[in-house]
Amino acid sequence: MRFGIFLCTCNDTIDIDFRNVKKSIKKEVEVIAHDQLCQGGLDYIIDDIRRLELDGIIIAACTEKKRIFERVTSGFGCDTFFLNLREHCGWVHGRKEATEKAKSMIEAAISYVTIKNSLPEPKKIGLHVGYDVLVIGDEDRGAIEVAKSLSKLANVHLLTNKIREWCDEPEIHIGSLKGIRGEIGDFEIEIERNMDVEKCISCGLCADACPKDLIGYDALYTIGEECDECGDCIDVCPTGAIDFHSREVIHAGQILVIEKEWKGSPQFGIHIAADYEDALGKALDVVSNLGEIEKKKYLDLDLERCASGRSELIGCEFCLPCPYEAIRRDGARMEFSDVRCQGCGLCSSLCPLSVPQLYEYPDRLIYSQLEDLLSGDLDAKVILFACSEHVEDLNAVGRKKIRYPALLPLFVPCIDLVSETHILSAFELGADGVILWGCENSHPEQIESAVNFARMTLSAFDLEERVLLINDAQFDVEEYAKMIADFVKKLKPSHIRSKKRGEIDFAKPKRDVLLELIQNLHKKTGVHPTLIEENTEFPFADVSINSKCTICNACVNLCPTNALSRDANKIAFVYGRCIACGLCERACPEEAIDLKRVLDFSLLVEKEGKKLVESELVACAGCGKLFMSRSAYERIAEILKESEGSEEELRVEDRLELLRYCEDCRPSKAVEKVMYK
Repeated sequence: MRFGIFLCTCNDTIDIDFRNVKKSIKKEVEVIAHDQLCQGGLDYIIDDIRRLELDGIIIAACTEKKRIFERVTSGFGCDTFFLNLREHCGWVHGRKEATEKAKSMIEAAISYVTIKNSLPEPKKIGLHVGYDVLVIGDEDRGAIEVAKSLSKLANVHLLTNKIREWCDEPEIHIGSLKGIRGEIGDFEIEIERNMDVEKCISCGLCADACPKDLIGYDALYTIGEECDECGDCIDVCPTGAIDFHSREVIHAGQILVIEKEWKGSPQFGIHIAADYEDALGKALDVVSNLGEIEKKKYLDLDLERCASGRSELIGCEFCLPCPYEAIRRDGARMEFSDVRCQGCGLCSSLCPLSVPQLYEYPDRLIYSQLEDLLSGDLDAKVILFACSEHVEDLNAVGRKKIRYPALLPLFVPCIDLVSETHILSAFELGADGVILWGCENSHPEQIESAVNFARMTLSAFDLEERVLLINDAQFDVEEYAKMIADFVKKLKPSHIRSKKRGEIDFAKPKRDVLLELIQNLHKKTGVHPTLIEENTEFPFADVSINSKCTICNACVNLCPTNALSRDANKIAFVYGRCIACGLCERACPEEAIDLKRVLDFSLLVEKEGKKLVESELVACAGCGKLFMSRSAYERIAEILKESEGSEEELRVEDRLELLRYCEDCRPSKAVEKVMYK
């Protein structure tokens, strides 16, 4: 990929040594610095794109003029990546810090652009959404107006509790929502109503009969929510229009919900709006999805490595808290819906085996940026993982020119995709601290789980408190700056930062990378950890096998991570590979396996496995080959003795005799026994 880097000094109002920055760029790219790139510098950009045939450019300036640059570059089919060096560096840090941070951000941007360009085009799936839309909301929030507007382009139903104005379009349903099934293009919406408006003749007898005066009339008669269902109104209704808890199913391709607090699960095709103004914007999304559409396929899934289950046995379920219900269990296997998936990345951070990977944001994109961000010469190196929508929040801090420590920002589509492995890899690559900043759409429980594991790991190796999780709900620019300053002030330089980096292959699955990170912490700190957490929520377990084991291989065959292995007459176990799926325990025919959920850091630093069980091998009475474990031999002999008295071709003594022969010698010996019986 050929790309150029364009630096803007904003008429020398940015406190960055741009000459130093320009010299520091090691990659063979075109680099131009200009005092006002959005004005006279546009000609330089156009000329370089044409002359050097650039595939993409990095514009390192402010983002206020972003639309100008995009308009210029879009005509050439050139990708543009923006770095806000003004608000994120020059206006909030001292010159030295701002310069070093700018250099690191540019290096990370180069890696980002290079890797993104090498990724295959995301796959797409075709969907038939149709033109049926359901709007849910009351009249006070403008639901009727929005539904009327959509009726010009779609077949619209409106679900509401009451209405003051009746109309033919949209089709109106008076009632309450009871459930939604299906997915975009094929939603089934169950509603509950207590009055059939088609049968109602507006005679008013029900209102006169109501002892609590809960039946009122606007455009039609409706029954208030405080109704105790005494039934007086039913007795007087001449058309049978009133029927408490009557259910109806509506079919729709999309749903627009106008409610301040929506408690349903978010899904592609269900558009949530808090008020009328918000609903107008969401209505445009509804219109854009009418008819036939294409949707991105977000996940690359290697289901052959999935530990969800085998042979009808249920195993790992760490990915099941999918907020969009894109992952469901179907017997022993997980079922992934590309239609429901919204690409938040939560499943990729939860899966210990890296089975799901985001097409557009694979793990190597994070590791590469971390390495570049931490390559600079800052006194305190603190990584900030943040949802991409927080770019504007940092812009706001910069515009107020509020000083705060020089955090190294790594913006991701959603903080949900950041796992404990990403956090710990930052320390391996030279970080002193890590901050995570989620947004209102991220999922705090899962983020806290990753943070807690990282904190426990650092604590196990005497590395103090070095991870901060910011609550998005209470963002204030000054409080933000103070919180960051307080956190960084308490940080001591990490004593592993100066140690030589371990040889870690970040291309490996998550569990392998995590084990290497923990083992490197052990080497660098010299600490042998003793921290143990019983009944842990994390995917770790210790396994023991008692004397009932016949070394039948059931557990080994079903173990999806090779934590259990067999070597001749013994079974070994590697603690670090176990993800606590429980398949071995469920598969054992002798119930000889006990799996205990425990996080033991002393075992995580051990590379070698341990022997769980061993049995003497029995030699064939014919050829002398070792063919069966002594425990299996004794167990089969016990079963044969218990079956004595049943009608069989051979006596128990004969069958016990045959048991002494291997699978090669036994057939001929059995024939001999039958012939000379």
